[in-house]
Amino acid sequence: MLNVKIGSAPISWDVLYFGGSKTSGLTFAQMLDGIAAAGYQGTEISTNGFFPAEPDQLRAELAQRNLKAASSYVALPLGQEGGLESILERVQSVAALLAYFSVSEIIIAGDTTPKRLEVAGSVAADGSDGWTDDEWQRAAKTLEAVATLCKERFNLKTVFHHHTGTYVETPAEVARIMDMTDPELVGLCLDTGHYHYGGGDVVEATRQYADRIWYLHIKDVWPQKLEQVRRERIHMRQAWAMDIFAELGRGAVDFPAFFNLLRTQGYQGWMIVEQDSVGRSQRDPGWSPVESARQSRDYIRDVLQV
Repeated sequence: MLNVKIGSAPISWDVLYFGGSKTSGLTFAQMLDGIAAAGYQGTEISTNGFFPAEPDQLRAELAQRNLKAASSYVALPLGQEGGLESILERVQSVAALLAYFSVSEIIIAGDTTPKRLEVAGSVAADGSDGWTDDEWQRAAKTLEAVATLCKERFNLKTVFHHHTGTYVETPAEVARIMDMTDPELVGLCLDTGHYHYGGGDVVEATRQYADRIWYLHIKDVWPQKLEQVRRERIHMRQAWAMDIFAELGRGAVDFPAFFNLLRTQGYQGWMIVEQDSVGRSQRDPGWSPVESARQSRDYIRDVLQV
């Protein structure tokens, strides 16, 4: 049996990590009630205005439902020239909150960009859609600076989250950022859905980055919808509006093989179900985030026995 903790990300409940944006109509308390009722052990938290601003209140709300804070997702302009001081200030405020909750990892990703949102799922293999060499160098140095700050000041490990619509989406891009960063400083938040969307084999990535995977986001992908996205070169925001992500076990990701490999490797840590459901409440009035979350949780229990 794996020693893992199973959490649910707010975006699975149609709540974005930035700006407190939500279209679900759910209150914070209703979301936490649903996460607990669906059988999860925790959730990712944010300083986005949707979560209580006072850490003590947030702690009490989580404890009332026997839930834990898992981590926070921070998207940064990693490849830009200049601005490191403001980046570190932004990270520091989130890291301080995570340290208050004795969290182990902070999730860092690159910002989405208009160019990459347009080609998400269809990124050119020759690198022409990517960063320049100078931008890659800046991104790696910025990521290591963030990781050093988080480690030395807050005792946090930094995990990098590859993401569609950013400059680190494809397997080659994930490999490059991993190769360019210190494995003692920067781990990987492997996201099964985004890795598959970016053209990768999730099982192979799990094998390749066994020592770097310190945190997991797990989601499934509807294969027919992804095929359409690639064929028609559909913008990432439009793909999200197509509800391209599926409950676990219903899509293209080979979760039995993935879970078996994690078991063999002895993975320990958080496994966050993150079924991006932006705006789904308005598109599909019959959609129940609680039932969706419960389906994925039941699947993990059936296949992984946790």
